[in-house]
Order: sequence, then C-alpha cells, then structure tokens
Amino acid sequence: MRKNIRLIIFTAFVMTGLSSCTKWLDIQPTDRVSDETLFSDSKGFRTALNGIYQQVAVPQLYGRQLTWGINSAMANDYYPFNLNDELKSASNADLANNNIKGSLADIWRKAYTAIANCNKLLIEIEGKDDSFFQFGRSEKNLIKGEALALRALLHFDVVRIFSPATIRNNEQPFVPYQEYYPAHIAEALTTKEIMVKIIRDFELAQALVEENDLTKNSFYLSGGLAYTLNGISTQDLVFFTFRMNRLNYVAINALLARAAMYSGDYVKAKKAAFLVYNFGPDGKRWFSFTPEYLTNSVTRSQKLPEDLLLAFYDPKLVTNIKDYRGTLTFQLNTNYQTFFPPAERDYRRNIINTTDNVSYKWLESVSQAPQNLIMPVVRLSEAYYIYSECLYREGNTTDALIFLNKIRSARGKSSAFLDITENGYYGELLMEYRREYMSEGQTIFAHKRLNRRMVLGNQTIEVNDRFTAPVPEDER
Repeated sequence: MRKNIRLIIFTAFVMTGLSSCTKWLDIQPTDRVSDETLFSDSKGFRTALNGIYQQVAVPQLYGRQLTWGINSAMANDYYPFNLNDELKSASNADLANNNIKGSLADIWRKAYTAIANCNKLLIEIEGKDDSFFQFGRSEKNLIKGEALALRALLHFDVVRIFSPATIRNNEQPFVPYQEYYPAHIAEALTTKEIMVKIIRDFELAQALVEENDLTKNSFYLSGGLAYTLNGISTQDLVFFTFRMNRLNYVAINALLARAAMYSGDYVKAKKAAFLVYNFGPDGKRWFSFTPEYLTNSVTRSQKLPEDLLLAFYDPKLVTNIKDYRGTLTFQLNTNYQTFFPPAERDYRRNIINTTDNVSYKWLESVSQAPQNLIMPVVRLSEAYYIYSECLYREGNTTDALIFLNKIRSARGKSSAFLDITENGYYGELLMEYRREYMSEGQTIFAHKRLNRRMVLGNQTIEVNDRFTAPVPEDER
C-alpha cells in the first residue's frame, strides 16, 4: 500500500460580528508553514486544528460525497435519471465503474491527508506542557480530544464505504488505521479490528473534551442555537465557541454510539446513546428539536439546526453545490411520498419542495443564510434510534417503541407506531432513518449495518457486497 501524504497546514482567521454569514473561521492556504513557527504557541495549535476542520469540509468529503453526494445516491435518495454518471453509478451500487472510481479514490486520499494532519498535531501536542497553552490543561485536552475524534470519524467513514459491515463477518483486511506521523505503510485491518481502534479514539476524545464542554465553557454548548451556531466575537475566546460546528462532548458520544452500534457492541452503544439523550429535551435541554413552525414558512429552517450535534462548515458550500449540479436538479426518489403518507402529519415533509421534488436542505436560503454554510453530520435523533434498537434487541419492545415514537412525535406525527414484530419494527426504524437523514448520507449505512434490504415503493434492493467500494488500486 503506497501512502504519499503531504502535510498541508492552513492558517485561519475568524470573521467576527454575529450578523456575518462567515462566522467561526475562514481558512486561507499558505505554501508551507514550518513546524517551529506554527506550533510556537497555543494559537498555532488552534490554527492547525481549524485547518483540519476546513479540510474535512471539502466536496470530496463532507462538503458533498459523505453527505448529499455519493452516500445519498447509494441510499437511492434521488431519482437516478436526474443524476450525473458518477452518482448514477453510486445509485446502482456499481462502485467499480470508471465513472465513480476516481471520486471514491478522492474520498480515500482526502480522508487520509486529513488524518495525517491529525496525527501531526497529536504528536506535537504530546510534547507540550499544560502551561504552554493560554488556558492550560483544559485547552490542551480540548485540542487533543477534537483531533482524536476527527481521526476516528474519518477512519470510520472510510470503513463504512470501503469495508464490509461487521455483521457480514468478513475476515479479510481492507482499511488501515493510520495513527503515526510521518505516515508509514500501515497494515490493512479487518472491519472488527479497525472498529476497536475507532471506538478507542472516540472514548479517549470524549474524556478529553469533557472539562471544557461540561464545566469551563459549558454555556457555549448549553446556550442553545445562538451560542452553538453563532458563538461570540471576543478574539481570545472565539476558538472555544461554535461548538455545534465542532466535535463537542455530546457529538463525540453520539459518534461513539454510532460506531459501537456498527461494531455490534450494543451495551456500549446503549450507554453512549442514553448519555446523549439526557442532553435533549427530556434531560438537560441543551439540545432540542427544531419546532414545526420554523419549517413551513418563508424563513424555513431547512437544515433543522436545533437538533444538530455536529455540522461542518464551508463558506463556499452553496457555490460548490451549484457548480457541481449544473442544470441537474437532483430530484428525490419518486417514492418519497410513500415515506410521508398524506394521512400522517410529519413536518419533515415541509423541507421538501413538492413542486420540483427536491430537498430544501441543499438549496440556498436568503432568510436563513447561516444555514447555507453548514453540512449536517450528527443529529440528536440518532441517539433515540440507537437507544430504541438496543432496547428492542434486549427484548424490551415496550420501551423500544416509546423511544422510536418520541422522534415520530417530535417531528409532528400524531399516531403511534405499535408493531413489535421484527419485520415491522425494523421496517419502521429504517423508514425513520430515511425520513430523518434524506440527502444527508447516513441512511445507506443503517441498511448496511443491519444487512437489510432497501424497500422503495414496489422496488426492493438487496444491500450486499456491491455496496462495499473497492479499495483504490494504488492503495492495495
């Protein structure tokens, strides 16, 4: 396996002013910044971490392919005849086709480049004393924790695309876990082996960010959307704000639950999911669900931001989407109306333009301009789905349905789902994933994790080995 990963460091500066659409950070690349210069003070570590966040927001990663691009096309979120050749191949699970091979290789390459930068930062920070950082131990741990979580998340999404799901018990190695810098040739691991490392890093990360997010600067995470999305303009403190756009304590635990679920560790998944649940409307109320009235007006909150635990950010996102789509409209799957039966209230229907059959999530909004820049990665609802499924697996079908119905109710449904049969329960659970994460890139991996077919109206699609992309040829 060849690894030629060049370290790319970005300098960052923050656009202040709460009315600005380009809050948090604006990243401008430089040629090369020496290690000695970049890591000479704590602000250099902040700059390096912000640079990695901007790296993962590019179109090859969460700016397109891992959200509304290839991942959503694989889930058949779109009407295939209104897609370009790349996404048609994804929709058909033809992942070895020349129309998509290059894009899949770009996902791999961009992910491992960002991982290399995580590893570089982690090596540099190990050599620094707590007193080196402006805000001491909590700042050092926060930066280290976020870098570990980014490394785990990137590996996890590479695994979900390029390696069979754990449930298939494939003992072949597919994906390496890079945890050193400079990068060297690391052995590819089986899905089970690499998931152990991913979960380890998420667990380390959540422990490291806990002091900042739950004690020292908790109001930046608990103060509602105004703080988590907008932050503040004080120069020395702005790095510690915008926690919704970063890997905060709650988001890391949600990702831990997601990863544990994927690996089949339902005890760990249940514990992490319940922790996240306790920060929602039934607990600490740090996070809530976007109210219905914000989804059906001219000031539509098209990305349901109140319940986002993690969302990456790119000021060029709208431009990139327009450039990629061109004249194509990316109409939703023609069966989408069966996901939202007319007889049932469900305000997630409001974020679909029913005239053109497209999602408002990725259309430019004039009234909600700050939302144009964010790409959803983790939602509060996922903790409910995971906790519900863990209860169901334990045989506690009563409470499993209670938690599943909590989301249905939160999204406006007035009827309760009551079917406790296996096919009935999992059919509704997967339908909830589709309603909740349409064009966000998560649905396909729920099917892949469960080894369950996709049912789209009268069409049934088996989720088998075709949905595992071949490792790029120059990486084998």
